Amino acid sequence: MDLRINLIAGAFAVGCTLLVASRVARAPREEMGGPATPAQRRSFAASVSGNEPTWRRKTEEDFPSDLWSQRDAFHNHEAQSIRDLSGAAHVPYEEVIRAIDEDVRLSGTLAPPEREGRAAGAIPCKPRPFYD
Repeated sequence: MDLRINLIAGAFAVGCTLLVASRVARAPREEMGGPATPAQRRSFAASVSGNEPTWRRKTEEDFPSDLWSQRDAFHNHEAQSIRDLSGAAHVPYEEVIRAIDEDVRLSGTLAPPEREGRAAGAIPCKPRPFYD
């Protein structure tokens, strides 16, 4: 190739990189507060565990015979709830996730009947079969 074309392409790439870097540097940053209080953590866990049965019913209705999609849709509901709780309380996502994790692990050892279905174990990955 021509050296002139290579120089123009390189200058264009550098220009794009500088443009993106300047826009990132000027982007507004959302300030998150510090760690969640114990009361907030209990509230996060209660909110999510209270909504789980509704999410399960909704995903079972939306995907009646597809467990993979049910789990995917359920976790989408859970992720949106985490984002909402985190934003409303001005705490990092990790704080909400940690509160849910602690609650799930506690539920596994002291599971009352209304909290059935919550477990701290991992579900094995069983991808959909392909029928081509």
